[in-house]
Amino acid sequence: MQLASILIAVNVIGLTVWLLLKNRNAALILIVFGVLMTLAAWLLDAPGVRADFGGFIFFALQEWVASAFSSRLAGSGLMVMLLFGYLEYMKTLHADKALVYVLLQPLSVLRNAPNLVCIVLIPIGTLLSYAFPSAAAFGLLLVATLYPVLRSIGVHKLSILSIIVACTLLDIGVNSPNTIRAASLLGMNVALYSRYQLQVILPILLIIVVIYYFFIRRDARKLRAESAVAPKAADEEVFQWHREAPLYYAILPVLPLLLSVIFTASLPLVGERYNLTLNGALILSFILSGVLDWIHGHSFRKSVASMSVFWRGMGNGFTSIVVMIVAADIFAQGLLKMGVIDSLVSMAQSVRIGRTGITVMLSALTMFSTLITGSSTASFAAYGQIVPDVAFQFGADPLQLMLTVQLLTGIARALTPISIVMIAVAEAVDVPPFKLVRFHFVPICIIAVLTLIFLLIIPI
Repeated sequence: MQLASILIAVNVIGLTVWLLLKNRNAALILIVFGVLMTLAAWLLDAPGVRADFGGFIFFALQEWVASAFSSRLAGSGLMVMLLFGYLEYMKTLHADKALVYVLLQPLSVLRNAPNLVCIVLIPIGTLLSYAFPSAAAFGLLLVATLYPVLRSIGVHKLSILSIIVACTLLDIGVNSPNTIRAASLLGMNVALYSRYQLQVILPILLIIVVIYYFFIRRDARKLRAESAVAPKAADEEVFQWHREAPLYYAILPVLPLLLSVIFTASLPLVGERYNLTLNGALILSFILSGVLDWIHGHSFRKSVASMSVFWRGMGNGFTSIVVMIVAADIFAQGLLKMGVIDSLVSMAQSVRIGRTGITVMLSALTMFSTLITGSSTASFAAYGQIVPDVAFQFGADPLQLMLTVQLLTGIARALTPISIVMIAVAEAVDVPPFKLVRFHFVPICIIAVLTLIFLLIIPI
């Protein structure tokens, strides 16, 4: 049964990749194949599947798909929809244009050297991501704030998206689900485990910045001819934007980001009492923006009318991104129910190799699982639980092994077009996720290899 499950899963993955490369309906493909793999797992009597799908299997599958939508809408899906609604409202107020005008002044010095952008933005973005539990939500915030600015100084859209993804590569922070799980598995306080993360991410961040510096410089030359926004045209547009919105509106697009970072429970001066989630920050920012627009325009009726675009933006976020997120989740769950990940975990536990070998093997298997499922959380949940036992058996440091597996799992999200962060960031500006993966595949692989080497040799 296990061999049959693996063979079916491999063929389904190959067919899925082929259809996605043919630009077929990605969401429908992922949902259909996810359901078919779950049905195959039920027919093959995979462990636990029949217990999960009691009653008439075809009705149970429909209920399962419906529950996937409802659970996502209650969690990250709602966050994405609120982000899209807020972004649409910012466009209506021309606040995004005001932000571009303000940020364009200091960033204009980089107009002739867009590769230097990564040196400035990747470290800042990575440190800001520390306060966010969702890489996809943080990536969308960066798309809303950084994308129009960098386009205005002539950076190609694929380079911008790749830089934004680079800011989400390191899965760190006390709010990260994988960090919380890793600390629990090690029997360690989350804050203490997070401090160990901070000890290793600065050299890794240096690796990312150096690789991206040369990568962006190479591709800036190659893509300059097809760049849609020339610097001169950007100057003319910025002048018009300045006339359309007051400069203090520039604070509005970044307001949710600022509120989320300032009022996070991970800061000792804030605490649980004044903790503000990203969803809460988006709603509060929406209300404050409406009040400011009312004061500026001296018209309550017009202000309320313009706020209605928020709901339209939420609908756009659902149709373009949330559906894809749910589809990728259903596909990942189908693979998990087929027992593919369990088979890989068993293989990792059965081999007898040295400390270095088991670290490399576990890291490679976790990354591979992330590639085929699109979920770093699911992959880490499967492999993270065996890290303490494996470390004990091979005489490895469990903390070092856990950090290696977790950080490489986060990097692997950038190598699969069905990960939530890649779908969210790419689809937000109408770029196929496959195209973005192809664009930065080589540098991300180099970063993963160098990160693995660094984590193997550094004492923690």
